[in-house]
Amino acid sequence: MDDEITCPVPDDGLLLPLITLSEAQDIVEILALVAAGRPVDRQWVGDLGSVLAARVPSRE
Repeated sequence: MDDEITCPVPDDGLLLPLITLSEAQDIVEILALVAAGRPVDRQWVGDLGSVLAARVPSRE
């Protein structure tokens, strides 16, 4: 078994950046709260979204 993880590269050669474990945990927590119908702090969601969006490369 090979230890290397491979995936197909998009035609334009650009890959989106990976998220950190902490960010992934925040995303899962937000999704769990929403699925349970509980309120979510909009500031927290906005801050996380801004951090993640800042890493997505521009296509211009």
